Amino acid sequence: MTRARRSTYGGPVSEKAGVSRDGRRRALLVGLAALVVVALLVGAAAWTRDRERDDEWAHGGDGVTVSAQIEATTSAGYPDALAAAGVPAEPADSRARQSFVLQVSWSGTPDPDGSYVFVLLDQRLSPPKPLGAIASWDADGASGPSWAGSYGALAEHYPWLARTAARHHPDGSYTDTAEGLLLSATAEGEGVLAFFLPRPELATDRPEDDLLLAMVRTDDDGEVRWARRVPLT
Repeated sequence: MTRARRSTYGGPVSEKAGVSRDGRRRALLVGLAALVVVALLVGAAAWTRDRERDDEWAHGGDGVTVSAQIEATTSAGYPDALAAAGVPAEPADSRARQSFVLQVSWSGTPDPDGSYVFVLLDQRLSPPKPLGAIASWDADGASGPSWAGSYGALAEHYPWLARTAARHHPDGSYTDTAEGLLLSATAEGEGVLAFFLPRPELATDRPEDDLLLAMVRTDDDGEVRWARRVPLT
């Protein structure tokens, strides 16, 4: 038999009702504690992902061994420079003050997929200014210049690539300021790249010192993973 007790307001209160209220309070506290734990776990996971992504931006290309040889040439000598690199000869770009043919090779690509995007920059200027791109050649054939909106992340993460950012206009439109050349990001590979220095820029007789080659890793979705400098010889 359940005994009743008097409430503050004079009516009988069941002891079962008091126990029920205590149970609800405990359940509420347990639920709140669980939510706090979940929030902490989600926050910790997000923090870990951010730290890992920051590390990838800074050091993602450290394990890739890459080399690049560059040859500067006039418009008249450009077809011969291409032929010497083992690709079909073709006329120089009509806008070129000077043309450059590069032979690149690499090994150690982590998780091979996606592409490598190469950008040649004039580091006589600060920040370095991108040169015009002509074409690239690898085992898959030839391809022309390419640039995607997702590459805007480069200027956000690398001060030396600040001039790759798109130029925005008052009407809301924008103009790309850089051109890249793509090669498949195989575990190891090689390819030929051709760029040009447009008029009226001054020609260089020391391309190994005056120019800078950026190697950019993009995934299958075209998102930038990291970028690094490639020494020129």
